[in-house]
Amino acid sequence: MRIVHVATGLITIPPNGWGAVERLIWEYKQNLEKLDVPVDIRYMNELERWPDTIVHAHLANQALYCLERKIPYVFSLHDHHTEWYGKDSWVFKQNLKAMKGSIISFTHAEYLIDYFNETDKLFYLPHGANTEFFTPSDTVGEHKLLMIANNGLAGDSGFDRKGFRYGIEAAEELDLPITIAGHTDNNKFFEIHSELLQYKKLTLKLTNPNDEEMRELYQTHSIFLHPSMLEAGHPNLTLMEATACAIPIVGTYRGSRHMDGMWVLPNISTESVIKGIQETIKTYDQRRKEMLAARDSRSWYEVSKTLKKYYDNVIKINEGYTSERTKQLYINAYENL
Repeated sequence: MRIVHVATGLITIPPNGWGAVERLIWEYKQNLEKLDVPVDIRYMNELERWPDTIVHAHLANQALYCLERKIPYVFSLHDHHTEWYGKDSWVFKQNLKAMKGSIISFTHAEYLIDYFNETDKLFYLPHGANTEFFTPSDTVGEHKLLMIANNGLAGDSGFDRKGFRYGIEAAEELDLPITIAGHTDNNKFFEIHSELLQYKKLTLKLTNPNDEEMRELYQTHSIFLHPSMLEAGHPNLTLMEATACAIPIVGTYRGSRHMDGMWVLPNISTESVIKGIQETIKTYDQRRKEMLAARDSRSWYEVSKTLKKYYDNVIKINEGYTSERTKQLYINAYENL
């Protein structure tokens, strides 16, 4: 069995900085190869119907390209715009078609399985973290808040999808330092909301930090804030990296899987974030202890072991997979985990 992951063509793989899908593809490759599964990364125009090969697409247009050319494929959904634009949108319909034409499809946000109730081929696969690289700090000093994100939505740079305002206002109310890091596009957000820059304990690092800089940020802060109102990955990559670094989290989460050390916001507001920070500080040692104990189970290696089980059950790649057969494929893989 050979796996071909389809590159997005937008950012190099591996990325050294921003690029969530590209990072995920690279981690799959690195960890599946540890499990003796050969993995190639190809661009869409290089795809063929190879023998004993599973093509794994990460964008809807890649999946539909395969569908048109009768190349069997597995599909992963990463696009939060499918929910934002709604079921009447072209984005939703394109992704739904990609799922229906797949052997099996994965979402990294559990709640989207119910949202895409027009298909029985969509299943949950969690994100992971590189737990060998993202490691906890040996010491925890004074409390410092951290947010790492690329804000905005659907071309609107001023849309506060990631909740920067809630984080800054909560930090100011509690007189705590806060760092916001991420892509350079966040500068546009702060040009629009320049009043947020008045808080003197706010530090911005909007330089598209590389992996080493990201790790240092996690290791030098004590609480990670993520009051996001829309995600196609719950938990997303920054939450998983914070978990690997054993930084207690205050944020939104829509899933049944327990998130170690996390205060899940009952609603998104400044008051809710303030309460979450206060409760996290009160129970800080216990939350961090819980995260330290569970961090290895959140690794990309563990995720890749699960993914390999699904690949192993795609035995006859040239046969059409109905919804019923796909459900049985998933059950067979799940029972063998």
